[in-house]
Amino acid sequence: MAKQWMRIAAVAGVLLCGRMAVAADVSGEWVAKVATPGEPQYAHVLLQVQGDKVSGSWGSSKVEGTLAGDKLELSLTDEDGKPAGKLSATLNGASFAGSGTMAMRNRFGAGGGFGGGGGGRGAAEATVNWTMDRAATPPAAPRSIKFEPKELYATYSASVAPALHIFSGDVVHTWTADAGGVDAKGIRHRGGDSNIGPFYVEGALPGDTLALHLLKVRTNRATARQGTRINAHAVTAAYLVGAKYDPDFSGEWTLLPEKGIAVPAHPSEHMKNYSVPLKPMLGCISVAPPGDEQYRGGDLGPFGGNLDYNDNVEGTTVYLPVFHAGALLGMGDGHAAMGDGELTGSALETSMDVDFSVEVIKGDSTGQVRAETKEYLIAFGVTGSVPESIQVATSQLATWIKKQYGLSDSEVAILFASTLKYDITELVDAKYNVAAKVPKSILSTMK
Repeated sequence: MAKQWMRIAAVAGVLLCGRMAVAADVSGEWVAKVATPGEPQYAHVLLQVQGDKVSGSWGSSKVEGTLAGDKLELSLTDEDGKPAGKLSATLNGASFAGSGTMAMRNRFGAGGGFGGGGGGRGAAEATVNWTMDRAATPPAAPRSIKFEPKELYATYSASVAPALHIFSGDVVHTWTADAGGVDAKGIRHRGGDSNIGPFYVEGALPGDTLALHLLKVRTNRATARQGTRINAHAVTAAYLVGAKYDPDFSGEWTLLPEKGIAVPAHPSEHMKNYSVPLKPMLGCISVAPPGDEQYRGGDLGPFGGNLDYNDNVEGTTVYLPVFHAGALLGMGDGHAAMGDGELTGSALETSMDVDFSVEVIKGDSTGQVRAETKEYLIAFGVTGSVPESIQVATSQLATWIKKQYGLSDSEVAILFASTLKYDITELVDAKYNVAAKVPKSILSTMK
């Protein structure tokens, strides 16, 4: 009988070990979070298990290691083949937690975390604590989501709680208010260039790029309102002092989408035949800014915000650098039409119906906002002056084209000197925004 119980115990042990091996199978996609002074850092991790051997990637670093039951040991090697870290962790439920050492050269490694490349080139080795959780599982097919905003927010900050979690490929059908917070029904929400969202994009990590596809941007009411005085940033002091504005001059517009135009609601004598083409756009598109930074709805920066670019219209893709897990996407400030620079401090302010989808581009971030229309590749430069904004926009566009098309610096110089265009998109708020752009038709000829 004793021998029989020993055999039963042995079999039970084998079965238990088998269950543990199955439970500790870590193959698949993970998100690693490394605790560092200040903000935590993140990385996309892909692991594959064969027996007790583990291989895969951590950002753009190579991963090799072992798995014994619930104990995980990993070694990281950067793109140059140099050691980038040694980590150990224990599986607790569905998450790993552990410690180790990592080479920390940059704030963000490629792929949004340490060890993402270049770790060995003069990098300092530091002791770290880290955790790792399974990446969120996307739906079997992209979803069509109707989102009814419950509250609008007028700040750009990672402290604003997400209103909706979405995945790459999901299509969201929603609406935005005008800059004053008025919606299509005339209901006033929070003003100050308020936005809808934030939308938490599953799989978006610091160091990634979020591609926002504007599938539909259309006015949803028959009225708009515009300022009637040129902003001081756009004119000389002499003009500003000498201008004699009519305090009763109307900035009201009537929108005629069936004709594709807007006309003054109360035209003056010289403007009775005046109309402008409708070009519905979103003035504000953003992700949460870095760290604990917080900005008002009218502000702008590398995170986007009040960009006021009049080609952020239906069909445009806007590329935003990601600074926080989930990106925390927002949008608002609908304009029926707008001249470059928004010189009166407001465009034809109105509400919009918006459909959009997103895509996460892992491990690639330029640090400033970019865009792509049917005709142009566009890079924004948001700084405290127009000359500096030109420099940032030009440099970012050059870097993008060199990477995407493989052009040399000399080839880019010839291309820009013969085809580059600039738009001054934001001239009247806290910072200036200049868009540098080149025709995609010209780029299509590049081998």
